[in-house]
Amino acid sequence: MEIRKVQRSGSTFYLYLPAAWCKANRIDHDSQLTLDMSSEGNLVLSSNPEVASEKEITLTFSESNGKLDSRLLNMFIVASYLNPVKSFKIKLSKPISSLDILDQKRLMSGIELVEFGDDSISCESTVSVEDPDVILRTMIRKIINMIRVMGTPESRELVQRYEEEIDRSNTLIQKSAISSLMFKRPSKLRHIELFYIAMISKSLEGLADHLILTTLRQGKGISEPVHLSLQSLLKCLEALDYHSAASFASDVLAATANFDEKDIHAHRIKSILQQLSETLIDWSVTNEVEVRK
Repeated sequence: MEIRKVQRSGSTFYLYLPAAWCKANRIDHDSQLTLDMSSEGNLVLSSNPEVASEKEITLTFSESNGKLDSRLLNMFIVASYLNPVKSFKIKLSKPISSLDILDQKRLMSGIELVEFGDDSISCESTVSVEDPDVILRTMIRKIINMIRVMGTPESRELVQRYEEEIDRSNTLIQKSAISSLMFKRPSKLRHIELFYIAMISKSLEGLADHLILTTLRQGKGISEPVHLSLQSLLKCLEALDYHSAASFASDVLAATANFDEKDIHAHRIKSILQQLSETLIDWSVTNEVEVRK
């Protein structure tokens, strides 16, 4: 960290930019910079005035690239959607049906914007997310509500709907994090917060997937402890200090102590909850380090 003294000329305050930073970012006398205010009231200076520089990308696949099956193609569609672009197009050497490649679960958040042609896939615009922290809390509540309806007669349709909404939330959070980390849009959240939010979101998506696949025998013995753990997670996110993180981790250890780990889904749910504990502890210690500066 470097401290620089603010200069003043009349009613104008100014600060000299570090020469090394200017050189690394190719800043010269007529460069344009972006100024934004963070949630802590800090002034954020970016070398990329991104508002006017949204990009368009085209990916071309031919026989020389090797066989591109539907699973790989889905990955490229999602990756193109997640990145901060104005539009994208994927050109294929052979016609392919949208039914052959459409992964409804992974593309739910933006499928209304993606068009499938005979030999290409395109998206002319993508949505942005300003409040990934709010979406994360909503995502947790959706999983809690999904657990509540899993034992009801209407559970199949409702669980499917919740699963789609949870996947959509995760996709939007990942997109927001990638866009901000690439300095493509301002965010009220700091990069370190986006990093932890994206990690938690990804874990929650996996948690929901395994909850849906738990066996009937295991169902209640898993769903109720997970429900309690998620309630604890919401409380932890409100405080985000090391005391609340320790409390959440203790709740998870107690809740998962009697899981039958011979069931693969019970084993994975336990691992994901422990992973969430580790992420929250990491985040709380990061906050503690910042407080002690």
